Amino acid sequence: MIVAITITGKDRPGIIAALTGALYRSGGNLEDASMTILEGEFAMIFLAALKSKRALIKLGNQLNLLERRLGLFISVKEIKRRLVRGEKHEPHTDPWVVSVLGKDRAGIVYRVSKFVSRHGLNITDLNSKIMGSSGRTAYALVLEIDVPKKPRVIEKLRRGFQTLAKRLSVTINLNPVDSEQF
Repeated sequence: MIVAITITGKDRPGIIAALTGALYRSGGNLEDASMTILEGEFAMIFLAALKSKRALIKLGNQLNLLERRLGLFISVKEIKRRLVRGEKHEPHTDPWVVSVLGKDRAGIVYRVSKFVSRHGLNITDLNSKIMGSSGRTAYALVLEIDVPKKPRVIEKLRRGFQTLAKRLSVTINLNPVDSEQF
Protein backbone atom coordinates (compact mmCIF):
# COMPACT_ATOMS: atom_id res chain seq x y z
CA MET A 1 0.00 0.00 0.00
CA ILE A 2 1.12 3.57 -0.66
CA VAL A 3 0.53 6.45 1.75
CA ALA A 4 1.07 10.19 1.41
CA ILE A 5 2.41 11.78 4.58
CA THR A 6 2.47 15.53 5.11
CA ILE A 7 4.38 17.16 7.94
CA THR A 8 4.55 20.78 9.11
CA GLY A 9 5.98 22.44 12.19
CA LYS A 10 8.74 24.62 13.60
CA ASP A 11 12.04 23.66 11.96
CA ARG A 12 14.78 22.03 14.03
CA PRO A 13 17.62 19.59 13.34
CA GLY A 14 16.69 15.91 13.23
CA ILE A 15 13.12 16.05 11.88
CA ILE A 16 13.88 14.15 8.67
CA ALA A 17 15.94 11.55 10.55
CA ALA A 18 13.08 11.04 13.01
CA LEU A 19 10.46 10.71 10.26
CA THR A 20 12.46 8.38 8.02
CA GLY A 21 13.50 6.37 11.08
CA ALA A 22 9.84 5.83 11.96
CA LEU A 23 9.18 4.71 8.40
CA TYR A 24 12.18 2.37 8.40
CA ARG A 25 11.23 0.80 11.76
CA SER A 26 7.73 0.19 10.38
CA GLY A 27 9.16 -1.76 7.45
CA GLY A 28 8.24 0.95 4.96
CA ASN A 29 10.14 2.36 2.01
CA LEU A 30 10.40 6.02 1.01
CA GLU A 31 9.16 6.33 -2.59
CA ASP A 32 9.25 10.08 -3.27
CA ALA A 33 9.73 13.19 -1.11
CA SER A 34 9.84 16.96 -1.14
CA MET A 35 10.86 19.17 1.79
CA THR A 36 11.48 22.84 2.40
CA ILE A 37 11.74 25.40 5.15
CA LEU A 38 9.40 28.40 4.83
CA GLU A 39 10.41 31.28 7.11
CA GLY A 40 11.46 28.84 9.84
CA GLU A 41 8.54 26.44 9.30
CA PHE A 42 9.38 22.91 8.20
CA ALA A 43 7.17 21.46 5.45
CA MET A 44 7.50 18.02 3.90
CA ILE A 45 5.42 15.59 1.92
CA PHE A 46 6.47 12.09 1.05
CA LEU A 47 5.06 8.93 -0.44
CA ALA A 48 5.86 5.68 1.32
CA ALA A 49 5.25 2.05 0.46
CA LEU A 50 4.08 -0.18 3.30
CA LYS A 51 3.68 -3.96 3.18
CA SER A 52 0.46 -4.23 5.19
CA LYS A 53 -2.23 -2.55 7.29
CA ARG A 54 -0.26 -3.72 10.32
CA ALA A 55 2.78 -1.75 9.11
CA LEU A 56 0.51 1.28 8.60
CA ILE A 57 -0.74 1.02 12.19
CA LYS A 58 2.84 0.71 13.48
CA LEU A 59 3.88 3.75 11.44
CA GLY A 60 0.85 5.71 12.64
CA ASN A 61 1.75 5.01 16.27
CA GLN A 62 5.33 6.16 15.73
CA LEU A 63 4.21 9.30 13.90
CA ASN A 64 1.81 10.13 16.76
CA LEU A 65 4.76 10.01 19.16
CA LEU A 66 6.79 12.29 16.89
CA GLU A 67 3.91 14.75 16.64
CA ARG A 68 3.87 15.17 20.40
CA ARG A 69 7.65 15.02 20.95
CA LEU A 70 8.60 17.43 18.14
CA GLY A 71 5.48 19.61 18.04
CA LEU A 72 4.65 18.66 14.46
CA PHE A 73 1.40 18.33 12.57
CA ILE A 74 1.39 15.04 10.64
CA SER A 75 -1.29 13.76 8.30
CA VAL A 76 -1.39 10.32 6.65
CA LYS A 77 -3.55 9.56 3.63
CA GLU A 78 -3.75 6.20 1.90
CA ILE A 79 -3.41 6.39 -1.89
CA LYS A 80 -6.08 4.12 -3.32
CA ARG A 81 -4.83 4.02 -6.90
CA ARG A 82 -1.76 2.34 -8.34
CA LEU A 83 1.13 4.77 -8.72
CA VAL A 84 3.27 4.79 -11.84
CA ARG A 85 6.91 5.86 -11.67
CA GLY A 86 7.51 9.03 -13.66
CA GLU A 87 3.80 9.89 -13.64
CA LYS A 88 4.70 13.46 -12.72
CA HIS A 89 4.81 14.52 -16.37
CA GLU A 90 2.02 14.33 -18.90
CA PRO A 91 2.59 12.07 -21.93
CA HIS A 92 3.91 13.81 -25.07
CA THR A 93 5.31 16.74 -23.10
CA ASP A 94 8.74 17.96 -22.10
CA PRO A 95 9.54 19.64 -18.77
CA TRP A 96 10.43 23.34 -19.01
CA VAL A 97 11.44 25.79 -16.28
CA VAL A 98 9.83 29.21 -15.91
CA SER A 99 11.88 31.59 -13.77
CA VAL A 100 10.57 34.93 -12.57
CA LEU A 101 12.72 37.56 -10.89
CA GLY A 102 11.79 41.05 -9.78
CA LYS A 103 10.48 43.22 -7.01
CA ASP A 104 8.06 41.46 -4.67
CA ARG A 105 4.42 42.39 -5.09
CA ALA A 106 1.09 40.69 -4.54
CA GLY A 107 -0.25 38.65 -7.44
CA ILE A 108 2.90 37.41 -9.18
CA VAL A 109 2.27 33.71 -8.52
CA TYR A 110 -1.41 34.15 -9.33
CA ARG A 111 -0.79 35.95 -12.64
CA VAL A 112 1.96 33.57 -13.80
CA SER A 113 0.05 30.43 -12.80
CA LYS A 114 -3.12 31.79 -14.43
CA PHE A 115 -1.17 32.34 -17.68
CA VAL A 116 0.17 28.77 -17.52
CA SER A 117 -3.31 27.39 -16.78
CA ARG A 118 -4.92 29.36 -19.62
CA HIS A 119 -2.54 27.60 -21.99
CA GLY A 120 -3.62 24.21 -20.62
CA LEU A 121 -0.19 23.50 -19.12
CA ASN A 122 0.43 21.65 -15.87
CA ILE A 123 2.72 23.01 -13.14
CA THR A 124 4.69 20.05 -11.75
CA ASP A 125 6.89 21.95 -9.27
CA LEU A 126 6.88 25.44 -7.70
CA ASN A 127 9.35 27.32 -5.54
CA SER A 128 9.22 30.96 -4.50
CA LYS A 129 11.47 33.02 -2.28
CA ILE A 130 12.07 36.56 -1.14
CA MET A 131 15.82 37.05 -1.28
CA GLY A 132 17.89 39.67 0.48
CA SER A 133 17.03 41.74 3.51
CA SER A 134 15.65 45.11 4.53
CA GLY A 135 14.89 47.38 1.59
CA ARG A 136 17.10 45.45 -0.81
CA THR A 137 14.98 42.40 -1.57
CA ALA A 138 14.07 40.56 -4.75
CA TYR A 139 11.38 38.00 -5.42
CA ALA A 140 12.13 34.75 -7.25
CA LEU A 141 9.61 32.23 -8.55
CA VAL A 142 10.61 29.02 -10.29
CA LEU A 143 8.03 26.74 -11.90
CA GLU A 144 8.49 23.46 -13.71
CA ILE A 145 5.80 23.02 -16.35
CA ASP A 146 4.88 20.35 -18.89
CA VAL A 147 4.95 21.74 -22.44
CA PRO A 148 3.46 19.74 -25.34
CA LYS A 149 5.87 18.57 -28.02
CA LYS A 150 4.12 20.64 -30.70
CA PRO A 151 5.64 23.08 -33.17
CA ARG A 152 5.50 26.79 -32.30
CA VAL A 153 4.20 26.24 -28.72
CA ILE A 154 7.46 27.48 -27.17
CA GLU A 155 7.57 30.68 -29.22
CA LYS A 156 3.92 31.42 -28.37
CA LEU A 157 4.70 30.91 -24.67
CA ARG A 158 7.84 33.10 -24.85
CA ARG A 159 5.85 35.96 -26.43
CA GLY A 160 3.10 35.61 -23.82
CA PHE A 161 5.61 35.54 -20.95
CA GLN A 162 7.34 38.65 -22.36
CA THR A 163 4.02 40.53 -22.34
CA LEU A 164 3.27 39.34 -18.81
CA ALA A 165 6.78 40.29 -17.63
CA LYS A 166 6.22 43.86 -18.81
CA ARG A 167 2.86 44.06 -17.00
CA LEU A 168 4.39 42.74 -13.77
CA SER A 169 7.71 44.64 -14.11
CA VAL A 170 9.68 41.40 -13.68
CA THR A 171 11.96 39.24 -15.79
CA ILE A 172 10.52 35.92 -16.98
CA ASN A 173 12.63 33.23 -18.64
CA LEU A 174 11.54 29.92 -20.16
CA ASN A 175 14.16 27.18 -20.50
CA PRO A 176 14.05 23.44 -21.24
CA VAL A 177 15.05 20.96 -18.56
CA ASP A 178 17.99 19.22 -20.19
CA SER A 179 18.00 15.71 -18.76
CA GLU A 180 21.49 15.14 -20.19
CA GLN A 181 22.95 17.75 -17.86
CA PHE A 182 22.21 15.60 -14.81
